Amino acid sequence: MSARRSVLIALFCAVLWMALPLVCQTITSNSFPQKGKTEVSKQSTAANTTVPAPPVDVHPDYGIISGKHYVNSYFGFSYQYPDGWNGNAIQGSGPGTSQMYAMFTANPSNSSGADMRFISINADVLGKNATAKDFLDATVGSLAGLSGAFNVLHTDKRYTFAGKPFYRVDLVSKPAPGSPQIYQTQVFALLNNYAVTFSFMAGKADDIDAMIHSMESLEFVAPDHSATAPVRDAKIVTQPKSATTQKIR
Repeated sequence: MSARRSVLIALFCAVLWMALPLVCQTITSNSFPQKGKTEVSKQSTAANTTVPAPPVDVHPDYGIISGKHYVNSYFGFSYQYPDGWNGNAIQGSGPGTSQMYAMFTANPSNSSGADMRFISINADVLGKNATAKDFLDATVGSLAGLSGAFNVLHTDKRYTFAGKPFYRVDLVSKPAPGSPQIYQTQVFALLNNYAVTFSFMAGKADDIDAMIHSMESLEFVAPDHSATAPVRDAKIVTQPKSATTQKIR
């Protein structure tokens, strides 16, 4: 059962890993005008006569684990993941030219083979004109479209955590012979021209709700936007927290 659980989690994570970059590409391409042939031609000519500048790594994909908290200085927040879970701060981008960055994953330390619970945090680059609804629609289109692995359950829930608005998308895996039902929920906020998404996966809807309660631990501090700066020591500042739920109108 443990091996089967690992395979299933790997399968659904692979589906999300491939699908979520499409969300980012959709938002980015729809938010900026397309370049004409004349402009492209001019840029190509300039490129042939100019020494290209060295690439600069501006990925906001750093973070650290500090005493059961995931702390991300670039986005200015700390998150206490559930007790009894293993948390991992990671630095990775999606395949190809994707602008989706993986930052954090967590799973229960001790669980049975039937336990599908999994948490991840990702950041998607957005065009400057993109809205929360744009990202929500793109998420639904990528994960629950004709070729997606999920069906949509709800898209009308909204939260406020530590004064920041978050939007929620609930999905469930499409029926497949011999495969268990998987619930997937995306809770995201727009921060620094990114969509920062908390992704929750489980085999039971009640487990999803329990994991989302962990977001009540979110605390925001002044962000450090210098993405290429070295990771600094984590400083967790206690602030008043609020968590409310309301329907999006």
